Amino acid sequence: MRFAATLLPVSLTCAVLALVTLVAPAALAERHKPVTAGNLTLNPAEIVAVFRPVDQQAVAILVGRPGQALETIIFRDAREASQIFNELWDNNDLCKDAGDEDAAKPLTRMIPKGSDRRLATLLVNMERLVAVAWDTEHRVACAYLDRPIATALVDPNTGEQLDHLVVPNTRQEAEAVLAAYRASVYLK
Repeated sequence: MRFAATLLPVSLTCAVLALVTLVAPAALAERHKPVTAGNLTLNPAEIVAVFRPVDQQAVAILVGRPGQALETIIFRDAREASQIFNELWDNNDLCKDAGDEDAAKPLTRMIPKGSDRRLATLLVNMERLVAVAWDTEHRVACAYLDRPIATALVDPNTGEQLDHLVVPNTRQEAEAVLAAYRASVYLK
């Protein structure tokens, strides 16, 4: 009798595991489908931000899992950096426009809909963007990311270590980032 009592929970556990293995692969495959852009392949769920300062050649890709430190991948070659940024920006399976509510797309293009493409400077995971502040003295937008471990963010061109991303307002890029942030967080 003791054997029969332990057999029922074991068979029930096996049935649940069999059901999970039938349903889970489709959901996991969609969630963890890698993204490739140029020489870069990564998990889209772990991209925190893709930053290309205007009129600069380098691109910084910030990656990390929630609750862990961020890692910065920097591409300094102008052609390679431009290719990676443009392929990520143009990937409609990965990116949505500011204000769109598509949970399957982790990254948001930080320019308002219909804006000039030349303002493209930042892709960000809105779940990991804490705030965007306007610095009137320097005319820049400061994007603060969720970083539970206080690691410095590296500017891709100067190598300067900062606690936030700085988007200069050379051609109104900072204003575009701020407008996109407002469009993404305000209720409609």
